[in-house]
Amino acid sequence: MRLSPRSSTAAFTLIELLTVIAIIGILAAIIIPTVGAVREKAQRAVDGNNLREIIKAAQIYAGDNNDRLPDPRAIPAATLQANPQAHLWPGIIARNNILTDATFYFSKSDPFFNGTYPISIINTTDTTKRTLDNTFLRASALAWEFASGLKMSDGAAMPVAWTRGLQTNGSWSLTSGTYKDIGGYIGFLGGNVAFFSNAGNGAANGIFTSNFSARKTQNVQQAIPTAGFIWGTPPTGPGAGTILGRAAGTPAARGP
Repeated sequence: MRLSPRSSTAAFTLIELLTVIAIIGILAAIIIPTVGAVREKAQRAVDGNNLREIIKAAQIYAGDNNDRLPDPRAIPAATLQANPQAHLWPGIIARNNILTDATFYFSKSDPFFNGTYPISIINTTDTTKRTLDNTFLRASALAWEFASGLKMSDGAAMPVAWTRGLQTNGSWSLTSGTYKDIGGYIGFLGGNVAFFSNAGNGAANGIFTSNFSARKTQNVQQAIPTAGFIWGTPPTGPGAGTILGRAAGTPAARGP
C-alpha cells in the first residue's frame, strides 16, 4: 500500500497561533503609545504656533495703541464689554481686526476642551462690535492665560501669555493645566515662544526676572509689572482645579 505524501502546508498548531497573537499584542503595545505620543507632540506644535500668532497680534495692537498691549481693565465698556472679563483680552485684539479666529485660543490636547470651537470672538450680529459672541463666552476654558498692564518697553523677556495652569511654584497643575502637569508654552514680549517643563526649580533658578529687582523668580505673578493683572478662565467639571489667572483678573505680586 502506497502512502500519500505529507502536505507541506500543514495547519498552524494552537501554540503557534497563540505565539503569533502574543507577538502582535507586544508590537501593538509598543506602537500604539508611540503613535499617540507623536500625535500629542504634533498638536502641541500647533498650539505653540498659535501662541506665536497671539503674541504677534498683541504686538501689532500695541503699535496702534501707544505701545500698550491689550488690557481688559483699561478698555471702556462703551467700546467693548464681556462677562467673564478675561475674554476681553482676545476680544480687544479681534475688535481691531488683527486676530479674529477663535480657534487660536483652544487646544485639542486640553482635557477640558469639549471639541466645539466658537463661531466667532466678536458678536457677529452686533454692528457696533461692542460685545463678544456668546459661543466664545460660553465655550470651554481658554487654553491660555494672559498678562495685562504691559508696554512694549517692558523688555523682551517679559511674559505675555502662557499655557493655562502655570502655578506660582513654577510647575503646571495636574488638575487645571492644558497639558496637565507635563509643562506648557510661554510667550514673551520679544516674540519668543518656548515650551518649558517648569518655570524653574526654586526661585534662584527661575526663568523670569523679578518685577522689583534683577533677581530671578519662578513665579510669573512676580514677573509681570506690579500694576499688572493675570487673566484666565478656570476649567470646569469633575476634578477641575484652580488657576492663577481669574476671570476678573489676578493682581501681580511684588517679586523678591
